[in-house]
Amino acid sequence: MSRHFTRRAPKRNEGLSWGRFPTDDGSAVTYRLFRRDHTGRLHFEARTFFTSAAPTYIAKVLRHAKRQLHDRVDTIDLQALGVAA
Repeated sequence: MSRHFTRRAPKRNEGLSWGRFPTDDGSAVTYRLFRRDHTGRLHFEARTFFTSAAPTYIAKVLRHAKRQLHDRVDTIDLQALGVAA
């Protein structure tokens, strides 16, 4: 099994955290991206890939999901500050 499809628990840090969770039968893997807003509430994006997917494709989709999550949390933070996003 490729390293991209093994389990990885999320690490706690200041910015983005992520975890990798394979299915029981090993046919797919779900990547979960986590980020906290200014109040500490957790927001996440999840993407599931089959093990036949190319690592470059997975990376491209995860970069896009990371950007979506970042933008969504930043919008929440800016609204809380009273700044129009």
